[in-house]
Amino acid sequence: IPLFQDLFYYALKMKNKFVIVCLIIVYDDELAEALKRLSEKKRNNVLMYYFLEMSDTEIADVMNYTRGAVFKHRHRALEAMKEILKEMN
Repeated sequence: IPLFQDLFYYALKMKNKFVIVCLIIVYDDELAEALKRLSEKKRNNVLMYYFLEMSDTEIADVMNYTRGAVFKHRHRALEAMKEILKEMN
């Protein structure tokens, strides 16, 4: 395990007024760099879906988007990450 990993902290305010605080550690340097280069909204979407295993409906509630918008924004984020990773290699 590397000495320093990229850390992502999130406080997600849900509709029913409780807060979820999350610490996500990304051990892969290239993946962490690609995530850092995304906008905060795109990064949050990807992290909530793939790392926190939240559904599109749950993410929509947190981000105040429609479920369809969450899906669309995540796929745009993945395309952006794909391009970022290509540039890095």
